[in-house]
Amino acid sequence: MDEIGQKLRNARIKKGYTIDDLQQITKIQKRYLIAIEEGQFDHLPGDFYVRAFIKQYSDAVGISSDDLLEEYKADIPNSQPTQESAPEETKTRTIKEESNSFFSNLGNYIPQIVVGIVIVVIVGVIAFGMIHRNQSASSVTIPKDNTTQTTKKSAKKKAAKKESKKVAKKTTNEEAVKESDTEGTYTITNAPSDGVKVEVEGNGGQAWIQFKEGSNTTWQQALNSGEKKETTVASDTTTFSVQTGNVKNTKVTIDGKSVDLSKLQSGSSIVRTLTFNIEK
Repeated sequence: MDEIGQKLRNARIKKGYTIDDLQQITKIQKRYLIAIEEGQFDHLPGDFYVRAFIKQYSDAVGISSDDLLEEYKADIPNSQPTQESAPEETKTRTIKEESNSFFSNLGNYIPQIVVGIVIVVIVGVIAFGMIHRNQSASSVTIPKDNTTQTTKKSAKKKAAKKESKKVAKKTTNEEAVKESDTEGTYTITNAPSDGVKVEVEGNGGQAWIQFKEGSNTTWQQALNSGEKKETTVASDTTTFSVQTGNVKNTKVTIDGKSVDLSKLQSGSSIVRTLTFNIEK
C-alpha cells in the first residue's frame, strides 16, 4: 500500500468511517477511494482527478490537504496543462491551401455570376420603363390629393414591412444551446461576436472543474456550493469543454441561459466531460 494511501486510510479508520460512509460524504465513487488507499493512481479518470480526489478525501478525514499534497508531491502525478504551438510551416501551408481553394471555387461560379448580372440589368431596365410610364400616366389622370394619399399609404406599408423584417431578423439570430445526439455534447448557434460568456457554479455541494478552450486548459479548481467562476470564451474559439468531478453538483450557464444537464445528472457516473461546439 502506498504511504499516502496508508495515511489517508488510518485517518479514515480513526474517524470511524467506512468506505461507504466516505463515498456518501465526498460523492467520490467507492472504487476510486479504494484505488487512492492502494496507491493505484492509474485507476483514476486522469492526473487532474488524482490531486482533486486526494484533496477531497483528506479534507473529509480531517487532514490538511495542502500539507499532504506538498509532502507527497513527488508521488502524485502532475496535472498542470501544457500548451503546444503549431509549427510555422504547417500554418503557412494551411493559409496557402485556403487561398488557392478560394480562387479555384470562385472560377467555377464565374458563368453563374455573369448570368446573374445580365438578369439584374434586364430587370432594372424593365422596372425603370414601368416607373417612367406610371409617372407619366399619374401626371395626367391622377388628381394631386389622391397622389398624396397613395404616397402616405405606401410609406406606411414600407415602414410596416421594415419593422416585420427587423423582428424576424432578431428572432432568427437569437443565440441557442442545443444538446446533440452524442451525450454530453452541445452546439451553440448564433454566438455573439464579442465572445461567449460561460459561468460554472457549484450547486448543492462541491464540484471539481477543469475548463478547456480547444486543447488548452484555461483554469481548474474546486467550486463549493454557490461558488461561481465566469469565463469569456474568445470569438475565434470553436470549441470548449467543462470537465467535472461531480456533475450532480455542477451548473453551467451560457450567456445567462442555464444548460440542461438533467440527463447526465441522472446517470450512475458523476465524472463527466461536457463539450460545447460554437457555430457562428
